[in-house]
Amino acid sequence: MKKIIIISILLSYSLNIFGQGHKEINLIKVDSTWGKEIIQVPFWFAPEIDYKGHEDIRFAKGWEDINSSGFWTLVFAWDINLNTKPTTNFFEDSIKLYFDGLMKVVNDNKTLIIPKTIVKLIENKKNSEKITFTGTVETYDAFTTKKMIALNVTIESYYCEKIDKYVPFFKISPRNFNHKIWKELNGIYLSDDICNN
Repeated sequence: MKKIIIISILLSYSLNIFGQGHKEINLIKVDSTWGKEIIQVPFWFAPEIDYKGHEDIRFAKGWEDINSSGFWTLVFAWDINLNTKPTTNFFEDSIKLYFDGLMKVVNDNKTLIIPKTIVKLIENKKNSEKITFTGTVETYDAFTTKKMIALNVTIESYYCEKIDKYVPFFKISPRNFNHKIWKELNGIYLSDDICNN
């Protein structure tokens, strides 16, 4: 009986992932070498980020290879019901919740470890259509190195007047902002029709 229950849970989890991964959601314009995943919001790993919608996340080629220029390089956009102008504090708090939840791990002693992510952002540019932030995220890398990792981040928050909603667009890499990977990152944009939902 226990095996049947476990198999049922795994099957329903797989079907849920399959359904999420095959939704026709394209928030980001990027070439086909980048991996893709669609995640439903609120996030299962960070339910405290209490918005409804989707995250479109893209992973650079070599994302998991520490020797690759694309190591830990990703972009993601949140198409969520965010109709309040986001601030530096909003993004610092949201990114901390996101990474603390995502990087929860159980160690060899079966103890749950929740990392203490540190986020530092500054607001750079502001106009009627876009607010830009830059900064750093220090978090535990539960996927590859199993150590703390420092990530550079830029956030562009676009205002969609037609639907009275802000769309955050995140670009992340451990490489310095003058590294060649940032030229590639800066050439990635949101889809043209994102504000016409």
